[in-house]
Amino acid sequence: MAEHQITFKEERKDFQAHLAHINQNRNPVSLLLDRVHDIRNVGAIFRLADSARIRKVYIYKSPDWKLTSQKAIRIARQTIQYVPYEILEELEEVKNLKENHQLIALEWTNKSIPYTEFAPKEETILILGSEQFGISDDLLALAETSIHIPMLGVNTSMNVACAAGIVVYDLLKALRS
Repeated sequence: MAEHQITFKEERKDFQAHLAHINQNRNPVSLLLDRVHDIRNVGAIFRLADSARIRKVYIYKSPDWKLTSQKAIRIARQTIQYVPYEILEELEEVKNLKENHQLIALEWTNKSIPYTEFAPKEETILILGSEQFGISDDLLALAETSIHIPMLGVNTSMNVACAAGIVVYDLLKALRS
C-alpha cells in the first residue's frame, strides 16, 4: 500500500485556530510598497507576505488598481483577506512608521550594502519600489539604510516580487540568529 501524503486541508483541519495562531505569531518584518503598479507583483507580494507570516503590508501611493478586484484576489490566491495591510497616501504617514520601525530600502544606491551584510533589528519595514522607477527619493531619504541584491549577470535589476522573496527570507533567517 502506498504511503498517504497529508494534504493542505488535512493539515489545517481547524482553519480558524490555524489563522489565530498565525496572527499571534507574525514575524517582525513588514513590507512597504512604494508605487508598485503591476497587480501581478502586488499579488505575488501578498502571497509572499502570507507564506513568511509578514506582520503587515503597507501600500504607499497606490496606483489605480484595487485590492478588492477579482484579478487581485485571484493572483494573490485569497491571501489579501489574511494578510494585514494598510493604504498610506501621505508621506507623513510613512514618517510616523519610523517611530517604531526600522525602515530599510531595497534599492541599489551609492551607499547600499549587499542584503547578506545587513543585520535587521526587531520591527523592520522593507521598502520596495515601483517596477519602473524604484523607490522614490522621499522614501529613500527616510530609510535608515539601503540594501541591494548583487546582480551578477548582464541585467541591473530584478522583478520586485522576486527580489522581495529573496530578501524577506534572509531577514527572517537573520532575525532568528
